[in-house]
Amino acid sequence: MVTKQFQTNRAAMALLTFYSTPLVREYQSTLISRACFFACLCFLVCVFAPLLVAYSSHGFWVKHNVHREQPDVRFKYQALLLARSPSSDVTWSTFTEYNSLTSQYLHFPSITVMEKDEDDDGLLDGLDLSLELETNQTIHFIQLFLIFSYRLKDISSITMESLAVIQYNSGIPLTGLHYVGDLQWLQKRMLNYRQSDNRYNQTVMGQFEISDLLRAYNERDYGTETRNGHYSPIYGPSDGLLRVHSYIRYTEAVLEYTPGLWNVLKWAWIQYASILLIFSYVVGIFKNVVFGQQMIPTWNEKCIKTVSHNFK
Repeated sequence: MVTKQFQTNRAAMALLTFYSTPLVREYQSTLISRACFFACLCFLVCVFAPLLVAYSSHGFWVKHNVHREQPDVRFKYQALLLARSPSSDVTWSTFTEYNSLTSQYLHFPSITVMEKDEDDDGLLDGLDLSLELETNQTIHFIQLFLIFSYRLKDISSITMESLAVIQYNSGIPLTGLHYVGDLQWLQKRMLNYRQSDNRYNQTVMGQFEISDLLRAYNERDYGTETRNGHYSPIYGPSDGLLRVHSYIRYTEAVLEYTPGLWNVLKWAWIQYASILLIFSYVVGIFKNVVFGQQMIPTWNEKCIKTVSHNFK
């Protein structure tokens, strides 16, 4: 009566499967047998074949990585201006020693400086600098050095003093120059993951011979330089003022670095595991065919019953 009622309820309601377990058939053999050799061979193929495939495809061990970071850049209110005419030089700087060495060519300008944080992320995005200097010289060459404090912290902790150089040469007399460009990270060797480097956190203006200054700065492993520069010169006879206006945008630093051990192992494991899944699936199908069709002799419950029946 209960059974009949259960069957009636089962017919009335749709049944859902909430849990299932597969039926397992064991194929048994001795330790020294073709089945044991075949099983060991399949295991070795599953383990080492994915490793060989991943390694031969290159990039298995990550030797370098790339990271983008917005640097913390601050203008240090230190600058040096050098303007040249056929007859004389016009110069100015924020460095007392340099001014004393070039006192006969020294002209004091009026300067307006403004740094902007356009996206309100707490990091400055650019420098807007205007400079006006009184001179009656016929200027053909302008060179401006700007000093910045530059800091990176995500991948490597780097604090340094960096340099931006704006330079323009003209065969026609200049009364002004407008410049727009980027201050970009310059790197000549790989960084180490989590390294701390403050060896360049010292004055760039260690010497005031321009050629020696630029050579010493160029020998650094990393620094900054102006790129993507656009110049708009203002030509004409001198009106008693030399005007220089520049806007420099602080761009993201693209860092190349050697990853740490765990980072290397993580990416190697991801590559290996993805190929291992494919090999495990294919080898599993192959083993089912070989053992299921008894291509290699083994014992299981069905086989033992058949053998016992044949011997009766």
